[in-house]
Amino acid sequence: MNIQKFIFKFLIVLSYILRLAILILPIAIVVVISKEGGWKYGFTFIQNSIEVALFVSFAIGFLVAMYHAVSYEIVGEGPMENYLKSSQSVRVTGSISLEKVKELLQVDELYKEVKQSGNTLTLRRKVHMLSADKIQIVKDADAFEVDSKPFSKIWFIDFGRNFKNVSEIAKIIKRNK
Repeated sequence: MNIQKFIFKFLIVLSYILRLAILILPIAIVVVISKEGGWKYGFTFIQNSIEVALFVSFAIGFLVAMYHAVSYEIVGEGPMENYLKSSQSVRVTGSISLEKVKELLQVDELYKEVKQSGNTLTLRRKVHMLSADKIQIVKDADAFEVDSKPFSKIWFIDFGRNFKNVSEIAKIIKRNK
C-alpha cells in the first residue's frame, strides 16, 4: 500500500472514530455521572467524571470504527472515493437484459420488493435485525448503475454491507452476459 492511500484511509478512520465518539458521548455522560458511589467489582479506579465519559465514548468509537474498517477491507477493494461510505455506487458493463436481472434477483431470497419501472429496478435487501437496504439498478445502453444505501441517511456505519450488495449484483450482471 502506498503512503497516500495509507494516509487517506487513516484520516477516514479517524473521522469515523470522532463521529462515533461524539454520538456516544451524551449517553456515556448520563451513564457515568448518574452512577452513585464508586464502581463495584474491582473497578475502583473509575470515578464519576466527564473524563471517564470521554474515555468510554472514545473507546467504544474506536472499537466500532476499527471493526467497520476491517469489515470493509474483508469485503474487498472498492474505489477509493467509496471507502467506508454507507451509500455505494458502481457502474458495471454487461449485455444482460434488465428483465433477466430482475428474474435472477427475485429468485434469491435475500432480495424483496423487486420492482421494475422502465429501465430502473428498485429492490430491498434483507438485513439481520435492521430495516432492509435500498438498492436501485439503472440500465443505460450496455452499462448498469448499481446504487445501494442503508435504510436511513444518518446510518453511516454499515460494516461494508452496501459495498457487498453492489459487488454481488455486479457479479450477477457480469456472470450472465
